[in-house]
Amino acid sequence: MKTFTVTILVTYFITSTVSQIINPFSDEGCDVQRSCFRKPTDCNGTSGDTACEMFISWWPTTDGESTNFALFGAAEGYIAVGISRSVGMPDTDVYACTSQSTVKRSYNAAEGKSNDAKELMGVSDISVSIEDSYIKCQFTRQQTLANGDATFFDISGDNEYFSLMSAGNMLAPSGNILFHNVDKESSNEAVSFNKVGNVKVDDTSFKLFKAHGAMMATAWIGFAAPGITVARYMKPSWEGKAPCGQKVWFLIHRINMLLTFILTCAAFVCIFVAKKGFISLEVAGTTRFVHAIFGCTIMALALINVTMAIFRPHPGEPKRKYYNWAHRSVGILALTLSAVTMLLGLNINDPFLEKLPPSAFWVLVGFVPVQLMVWLLHEILPRTMTVYKAPEENNIGMNEDKNIVAERVINEDPPYKQIIHNLYNLVVIFTSTWVSVMICTTQR
Repeated sequence: MKTFTVTILVTYFITSTVSQIINPFSDEGCDVQRSCFRKPTDCNGTSGDTACEMFISWWPTTDGESTNFALFGAAEGYIAVGISRSVGMPDTDVYACTSQSTVKRSYNAAEGKSNDAKELMGVSDISVSIEDSYIKCQFTRQQTLANGDATFFDISGDNEYFSLMSAGNMLAPSGNILFHNVDKESSNEAVSFNKVGNVKVDDTSFKLFKAHGAMMATAWIGFAAPGITVARYMKPSWEGKAPCGQKVWFLIHRINMLLTFILTCAAFVCIFVAKKGFISLEVAGTTRFVHAIFGCTIMALALINVTMAIFRPHPGEPKRKYYNWAHRSVGILALTLSAVTMLLGLNINDPFLEKLPPSAFWVLVGFVPVQLMVWLLHEILPRTMTVYKAPEENNIGMNEDKNIVAERVINEDPPYKQIIHNLYNLVVIFTSTWVSVMICTTQR
């Protein structure tokens, strides 16, 4: 009798609390009456300073046979919930509420990034509306389906899956969803879709995105730019000073370019891990896609230049001049392309970049003319400020020719070169540090 009474009371409590969710498009009942997955994690509703960018929630129906879903997001195309066997897109049963007031079902393949439209089955009580640029949606999904296909995941009992949410502005002519170009999130752990619980957000990709941007800025602004400048214009500044048997300019150039290569490789790996592969061809022609293509090109140029440096001909060999031109050209091309790629990267339509301080972009923009001006000064000033200076008689050795000494005086590195270079180094340090810090300190 006691067991029966407790069962009745518990059942009554569950059904009464679930029915008390008056506004599913808020944080009402989160983690108590329903599971909530949202971004930002402390957001509430669709207006004010605490408005959510994306929000999905679910709770079991009173009969325990189905699960209610409530979704809303700031997007022009769709807001979607994914029931996934992986922490990312692969092997995911997707339900998207679209701006066409429909719910579309699709399946993200276990291999690759294909999104295949599927028949909407086991779903009822659909309600979709658009209010204040938000897509709001509710529907009920059966937890199991006897005649369902293999991609209709069984969410009953102890079965747990990763929860995904995504939003996008792009729909196919058929109304099916395309790339999630607004935002996406994945839960940290597998969760139950038939019980109420806390959903933790996976921030691994976010950290990898930040690491990618910071390392690329440090590599190409902090090391590549001054490394190329030293090799091109500062050779005479440390002529004769050769620690470890190497000239100073060469040591600086080699260390800078080696660090550039290492950081570029690390950043390249980070973005591939974060994206779980190459960018989707669905976004071909967009800024995001061009950025990815240019990034791969930079990585290829870096590999080519390192390979050339390893197998470079020795000074004095006939092929040395061809190596010098090729090595220099590839390096300058990679540096130029890196600036364009970073500027494109900071203009990608991405929620992370929306919170990045605009100063990161404008400081990077300002660095480009400074770099060009420094190179221009190094090219022009030697041609306009080099004058003949007659050597003093007392400074000529017994066995030295006056004309040779005069030529040496003319070719000595003038003081202005070191002043320009020191000021340039300050700009390099400021720019690379500022951009990297702004990226690293950006919050979700």
